[in-house]
Amino acid sequence: MQIQERPPRLDEGEVAKKILDAGALDIRDVDAGQEPFLYSSGNFGPGYVNIKGLVGRQEVFKILTEQCALKLADEEADFQFIAANATGGMVPGYQVREDYTRITGRDVPYIYVRNTRKIGGHQEYTTGLTGNPEIPEGSKPLIFEELVNFAETTNNSRQVLEDEGYIATHAGTLLHYENPEAIKTLDESGITLIWVARLKRVLEVAADTKKFSLRAVEDYQSFLRNPQAWQVARGLKRVV
Repeated sequence: MQIQERPPRLDEGEVAKKILDAGALDIRDVDAGQEPFLYSSGNFGPGYVNIKGLVGRQEVFKILTEQCALKLADEEADFQFIAANATGGMVPGYQVREDYTRITGRDVPYIYVRNTRKIGGHQEYTTGLTGNPEIPEGSKPLIFEELVNFAETTNNSRQVLEDEGYIATHAGTLLHYENPEAIKTLDESGITLIWVARLKRVLEVAADTKKFSLRAVEDYQSFLRNPQAWQVARGLKRVV
C-alpha cells in the first residue's frame, strides 16, 4: 500500500480549541443547584465532553482521528489490530484505523468489543475476532475509546481480550481526563495510553477564551484532581 503525504502534527492547544469551538464541552454549576453529570462508570461529576457527538462534525472529527493516528505512529505503539469499545469508540476507532493505514502503510485489522460496562453472564464480547485469520492468537490489540475517564471499560476490554489469548500493552483515545483512578488502573494493568488531548488542556483553553465562568472551570479542575473527594464533599454516591 502506498503511503500518502504525512499531515502535520497539531499543538495540543490547537486541538483543544477545535473541541471547544465545536461545542463539545459542557460544565454544570453543581454548587448552585444544577444536576451533576452521571458518567457511565456510575460516578458523578460537574462536566462532560461529548467527543462521540463529534462524529457528525466531520471538520473536527477527522482532525482528531488523524492526529491520533499520527501520535500512534510517532510513539511506535505496539499493536497488530484495533479493538474499539462499543459504542462511543467504534466509529472513531475505525477512522483511526483508516488514517493509521493511510499514514503508515500498515493495513491493521479492526474489531469492536461490546458489553464491557459490567462483565458477567454468557455473552459474546468481541465482534470480528472469532475465526479471523488476519488476527492470530497472541496478536496485540490497541484498545480504543473516544475518551478515557475512569478507564473501567478500557480495563474490562483488556480482560476480555486477555481471556481470549490477546495481550494488550497499548490503548488509544481522543481525550484523556487524566483521572488519578484511571492512571492507577492503567498502570496496574500495564497499559500505555496514547491520547490526542487532555481535559486539563481543554479547560485551560476554555478559561483563556472565557467560554465558561472561571468558577465553573475551577470546579471542574477540582473534580479532576480528586473525583472521589469532590463527590463526597457534595453528598454524591457512586451508582453501582
